[in-house]
Amino acid sequence: MKYRFFAGFLLLLSALLSLLAGCEDVQQIRSSYKPVLPALPDGWSDVLGEAHWRVEWVGEEGTWHGWEGKQGAEVPSLYLIQTWTTPVLAWPFWPELGLNSGIMRPCGALFPWDTYGKDLVLSWEGGVDAVFWKELAAVKRQNGSAKAELAKDERFPWLFDWPRFREIMAGQDIGDTVKQDPWVVDWKEVGRKTVESGFDRRRIKTMKFTEVEIPLPAGRWLSNSPFAPVLEITPEKPITLEVTDAVGVWVSSGGILKVSTSGWIFRPW
Repeated sequence: MKYRFFAGFLLLLSALLSLLAGCEDVQQIRSSYKPVLPALPDGWSDVLGEAHWRVEWVGEEGTWHGWEGKQGAEVPSLYLIQTWTTPVLAWPFWPELGLNSGIMRPCGALFPWDTYGKDLVLSWEGGVDAVFWKELAAVKRQNGSAKAELAKDERFPWLFDWPRFREIMAGQDIGDTVKQDPWVVDWKEVGRKTVESGFDRRRIKTMKFTEVEIPLPAGRWLSNSPFAPVLEITPEKPITLEVTDAVGVWVSSGGILKVSTSGWIFRPW
């Protein structure tokens, strides 16, 4: 699935880039930006220790790049497409625990909207935007080979109205639960429907949750969402979690829990 997404995305973006092949002024624009990573959410370092980071971005030639390093390591400057909105994502991970990149939710940014001078400032809210960008790009389009359509279709993420999207996310029409934790939204489904029939703010809503009682080991437990509160679990009684059909993840210093409405599994580190 991952490679099919990359192949489809690159095909679409390559077609767009080819539209600029003869534009000398655009070809001369080249500038680098320094990613600035946010602090880890409360409790993550205390429970899991020092993080590593995996950063991914779309380079100026339209292909994906990646970098990995320890917390505090210098992230390389990024050369980005100057004419469209493109994403930068960063996932914290803990290889010594077997907690690989992609399990915890990412932070992120959208270029050029999150630039401050030569800094590109990543945030946990920006991680939601960047993932939604990828979901929009991943949806197969019937007119995917038509350059004229590619150049004007605002349902493509590089042409999407991101400032307006962010205004909507902060506005009164979005429920408090989504504002508190945007990862309760099925962004893949929102992306699919946006490409099929246009953007509709009413689709930004919580997934259907079911309560499940799970006898987790005592201690502090973290959701893979940076917006969720830390759970303090005692041995006296099982914890009740709200789960969906999609697999949710909780981690502690002792292991990892994966849970959905279909069941759950706990694996010690």
